[in-house]
This record gives sequence, structure tokens and C-alpha cells, in this order.
Amino acid sequence: MKPYFLTVLLFCGVAQASELSLTPNVFASYRYFEYSVGRGGIDNNLYSLGVGLTATYGRLYVDLSAEKNTTSGKEPSPTGTAYFERQDAAVSVGYGMNESISLFAGYKYGETRIVAPPTAIAIGSEVSLEGRGFYVGAGGGWAIADNHLLSFSAAYAHLRAQYDESQQIRHGRGDASGTSLGIRWKTHITPRLSYDLSLIRHDYYYKNFEDLDFNISEQILSIRTGVSYQW
Repeated sequence: MKPYFLTVLLFCGVAQASELSLTPNVFASYRYFEYSVGRGGIDNNLYSLGVGLTATYGRLYVDLSAEKNTTSGKEPSPTGTAYFERQDAAVSVGYGMNESISLFAGYKYGETRIVAPPTAIAIGSEVSLEGRGFYVGAGGGWAIADNHLLSFSAAYAHLRAQYDESQQIRHGRGDASGTSLGIRWKTHITPRLSYDLSLIRHDYYYKNFEDLDFNISEQILSIRTGVSYQW
């Protein structure tokens, strides 16, 4: 589930006819990031940029997106500073069931990378945590006056996880599950150009690792603003 595809595009009034429409978009995010393992972890901010492209045909749409932090996040501690990064990518396919509800499914990839003194967050000096897999979800939207749209979405993902730690040379595959909830306000500046403001919450839980005796949880709260243009 991406922070970025939680969009109910079919209700924007730009794809009512059975013709192909392409809508590229760019967005910037403030992300509050929490990573917990054992008695250590990270709890700090990230700033990200992302791009996306949505193709619609009648009630059917396909959405592509990717997002990455612009600078590394920092988590100071008495024993050193941890630096962390987060990147995500996703593709989804959706269908508008009626004028207010759509269903979607897709595939997502996400990676967290952390570099820190081993004692700073109790997870080793260099860690990579990846999750990839499928998700399903639903969303709805309502037109407000002529130029505004309020929409929401919810999704559930089941992922395969990969954990790699350089210092203690620990590696393991596991399972992960996660949910995403999003609410979005979109305003048309012109019939084709629009901007939006979104609030998105992701919760991921990683467990059942081979040869590892701990679980990991991640929470990401994103406030995002973006612009899009319909061709």
C-alpha cells in the first residue's frame, strides 16, 4: 500500500467518458516515522518527495507511484546518532463500483535503512528491512461544490519481509502485515490542474523471521501535499 495510491481518482469528474486519461502528479511529504525492535528503536521525522502516474479508462484505473526521503532522518542518543531512510513504490489497479465507492488491489515495495552505533538503538550498526507483497483496499469520495473532492481509503497488505544486519551478520526472512488509512482533500484550480492535501497512516508488523528471535513494528504518519495535471 503506498502512501501515495490511496486515491479515489474516479470521483474527480475527469474520467466520466470511456476514453483513456493520464494524470501525472508530484508530491512532498512530512513523515513521522517510528521503528521499534526489542527495547530500541527510532522515533523521528522524515521529509520525502514522490511522483506518480494514474491512467483511467471509464471506471477502471491503474496507478503507479514512488516516494523517497530527500535527506536522511536523524535520531540522536547519548551513545551516538542513528541515521535512517525510507523509500516506497507501488502499483495498483482499481475499479469504480458506483459513483461513490471503488475497490483496488496491487503490489508494493518498501525499504527502511538504518545506520547507527550498535548501542544507540540496540539493532546493530547497519540494518536493512524490506517488505514486498500484495494488498487490497477500498475507498470512497464525495464532491464538495464544483471544484472540491473529499475522499478516504483503507487497505490491508500481506508482505514477505527481509531483514539484514551488517555488524552481527544476522539475516532472516519473515512475514509482515500492514494497514493503511488515508483521507484526502482535492481542489481543482482549472478543469485539468489540481492540488491536494492528504493525511495517511501506515502500520506494519514484521514477525516469524527465520533465525531471528525478535519482531519489528513500523508506523508512518504522513502529511502530504501535491499537484496533478490530467491529460
